[in-house]
Amino acid sequence: MKKTIVAFFLSSLFPLNFISQEAQFLNESSYEKNNSYKYQLGSGVEFNFDDSTHIFKIGGMAQSRFLNTSLNDSLSESLNYFGIKRSYFNLSGSLNNGQFSFLIQTNFSESFPLLDAWIGYHPNKNLSIFFGQKMSPFNNLSMQIMEYDLQFASRNYLSQNFTELGREFGLFLEGEFLLGNIGLKPSLAVTSGDGTNSFGENSIDNDQGGFKYGGRMNIYPLGFFKTNNELVGHDVLKEKNVKVLIGGASSLNIGSSHKLGEGHYNDSYLDDDTFMFYDSLGERKLPNYLKNYVDILIKYRGLNLLFEYVNTAAYNLQGSSLNSSGSSLLEPTQISQYLVLGNAFNLQGGYLFNSDWSLDLKYGRSYYEFEETYSILQNYDSMGAGITKYFSNRAVKTQLMANYINFPNNTSINRLNIECLLQVIF
Repeated sequence: MKKTIVAFFLSSLFPLNFISQEAQFLNESSYEKNNSYKYQLGSGVEFNFDDSTHIFKIGGMAQSRFLNTSLNDSLSESLNYFGIKRSYFNLSGSLNNGQFSFLIQTNFSESFPLLDAWIGYHPNKNLSIFFGQKMSPFNNLSMQIMEYDLQFASRNYLSQNFTELGREFGLFLEGEFLLGNIGLKPSLAVTSGDGTNSFGENSIDNDQGGFKYGGRMNIYPLGFFKTNNELVGHDVLKEKNVKVLIGGASSLNIGSSHKLGEGHYNDSYLDDDTFMFYDSLGERKLPNYLKNYVDILIKYRGLNLLFEYVNTAAYNLQGSSLNSSGSSLLEPTQISQYLVLGNAFNLQGGYLFNSDWSLDLKYGRSYYEFEETYSILQNYDSMGAGITKYFSNRAVKTQLMANYINFPNNTSINRLNIECLLQVIF
């Protein structure tokens, strides 16, 4: 896999080299071969070559935030955080009149900054093939929304509990079809099953287990949403007619050694999110991890409603041991200490006024699968409210969010988060 990734990154350098050759002419807005460039706040710098046969964009985003967290049932303990939540730089574009596309995106607020790095091939308007690291169709719908387009300052609690970054490395197949007035968007994917940067930290940090297989089907009974209005938290383009998305997604991770199937066990260091099981012969034996999602999205004239549901389960557990000697067998319900198992739902909605103010509400709840004292997934109730204001054609966004999380079985970890965020897309 590592050789494949190296080849991918070498190929991704081609558009960078192409831009560097053309960049010497940036002192002119129109030059030889009808090439041009333009800049608009919120859209970055766009380069057009050979009458828009090739298009390249350079952009970025910065989010500054203040976060106040009040802890435990009395909510008497309070912590304050100031800092940069996210700082993105991205390079994207298309070649040969849209036949090929690419995206490279990094977050310099993280120790491992690479978020997205993929190349896409579009043989026709109905079919797209992607290879690389990108947003996965396996997860709930709101986990496929880029971080700068979220409805709230932070992702909902369902997303935080059942996914990490929502990105995978692999091969993705996406379609788009219109049957009369009904739209269909099927997706299939095969990924490493180890989340982002799955090739590890060094040459001995090998993947564990097998691949992750899955897909998604989105159905649009009233037709497609407006372009660029579907995977955005608010109804920013104000759908004139009611638009509905009914989606379902499923994935099976063959041999997961991470609590969410988005990482892997490493012998050289301890990680509370990873684990390793063994069979009776002392060979490594990992469980299969299944995730299923159902989503419903509605948008109409500034109003948006989103419902999401998730169920997870584990298989291939019989005969699993916690150590290589086989002396400590895994009890059937003990797997909830290692994998996030159970059900959860999230309901959120809001209304975007013509003045670009939005009022938003959300509510979510989870149910763990086994009543294990040390179950990773805890039963919770999550309630939140937010206010958003857009400026400069949505290039600048301010958000204020209050979110209360109640754990009925452990009130000592209840908390109230108040978050204020300022975002600028360059």
